[in-house]
Amino acid sequence: MRFFSIGIEENNLDLKESILRKINDTKPEEFVIEEKKAGNLLFINYILYNPYSSGPWNLVREKLQHHIADIVTDLILNDMQKEIIERIIRDEFFYFEKEDMKHICKEVLAAILGERNGENRLSGLKNSWHSRIRERLIEHLDTNSEIIIEGFIRFRLKDFTKELIQGIGSIADELLIEKEYNEFIKLLRYFVEIQEPKISEVHVVVEDDRRYVLLDDSYRVINNDILKELAKEISDKEISYDDLLISSLITIAPSKITIHDCEKIKNTELLNTINKVFRGKVSYEP
Repeated sequence: MRFFSIGIEENNLDLKESILRKINDTKPEEFVIEEKKAGNLLFINYILYNPYSSGPWNLVREKLQHHIADIVTDLILNDMQKEIIERIIRDEFFYFEKEDMKHICKEVLAAILGERNGENRLSGLKNSWHSRIRERLIEHLDTNSEIIIEGFIRFRLKDFTKELIQGIGSIADELLIEKEYNEFIKLLRYFVEIQEPKISEVHVVVEDDRRYVLLDDSYRVINNDILKELAKEISDKEISYDDLLISSLITIAPSKITIHDCEKIKNTELLNTINKVFRGKVSYEP
């Protein structure tokens, strides 16, 4: 007597191997497992050959329901997570290059496992969804003796998929911002490289109010007309002192930059940008 069937895509050999291993390791002793093909699907059937020696059917059925719910929940949240993420990236973020898609997938998996720095909406995904997925599986099996895993995910876990899409989208946005930033750095580096240095060496001194003073190689304040014009932009309140420093250094395009008291610079991204634009030309003094 067939009690329940689990359907998967026949060509998904990794999933087949995983589900059969989980079933054989944990199935109730009174059941045997039978495989049957139907079109492009493989059904894994739970067969009870001696129903009269297994106790009340409702208890046997309930026991098997919970067993299948545990297995399929684990499959969705662990064995299938990479497959689900790759499908979402292909469908929702198709405009990325293949290498970028691989990078996004890697970062998403790291975020789910809690191996990624910073807060993200994916880090608690498994814990928050485990009981919900399991409950929905039990509800489905209350009225159905058959479950097709891919169809269950598509139709009964739309909100789970939506949450995944949102989390993946955040990481995809980070990648776009990073690519735009790198292109911007390349452009700034190009501007610096094509210019003749107006001053060979610039010393950057951080004042107590976090303003920057630029000195030449003789430690005299640099105060030419171009920098005066740049300084006026600070009054617009749309440019920070950090932006003004970058603009000033790019305008001067020095062969060497020495930054003094860099521990006063709280914006580490500013230092990273200076290092990237003037690579090999930056040194630090206490």
